[in-house]
Amino acid sequence: MRLNGRGLEVTLLLAVVLLLPLLLLPQSGHGEMQRYLDEHGTATFVDDSFLSPAERQDLQQKVLSAEQALRQSRISRVEVRGNQVLVPVEISDGYNRVNARLLLDTGASQTFFHRRTMDRLQAKPLGKGWSRLAGGQLIATDKVRLGSLKVGPHTWQNPAVYVIDNQDSGVDFDGLLGMDFLMRNHYRIDYQEQLIHWQADH
Repeated sequence: MRLNGRGLEVTLLLAVVLLLPLLLLPQSGHGEMQRYLDEHGTATFVDDSFLSPAERQDLQQKVLSAEQALRQSRISRVEVRGNQVLVPVEISDGYNRVNARLLLDTGASQTFFHRRTMDRLQAKPLGKGWSRLAGGQLIATDKVRLGSLKVGPHTWQNPAVYVIDNQDSGVDFDGLLGMDFLMRNHYRIDYQEQLIHWQADH
């Protein structure tokens, strides 16, 4: 079908009439999606285009506070004695909880507890065996299953750990925190401030 000049004008006029209501609709603001982590490390998204200046400022303050709380939760206070680092831990059998201190030992492939500490829990026995110390000495060990091992912000659920009889009565820590835990959770030690900075999980 061919349109003459008059017909083309009418067609264009109709198109403008139909599009005009759409052009007059209110346009939504193009805000920016703000992403922040709360104090538990959970990602939260907020569209700031609907916020007033006061609400936007309040959100920024919440973001800063949450980030600061999250950084603090990734820090553990430790005790440094020369080249020894004693780390506070919490162990549980699922019902009872015990606080202990473990010597951070990158030379130990497994985590060990002295029997005097483990006797306060009802850990599930997994078997008996032998373990070799750094000097080559073999010692008898019991393998047990805990409900949890908590170190700083990290909780290791149902870990298998080892129990040994400590022959040195002068030792005032409760075992060794070994590479079975340390390999899972990266960290940095601040020897001067006596802190461990744990890296965030990704």
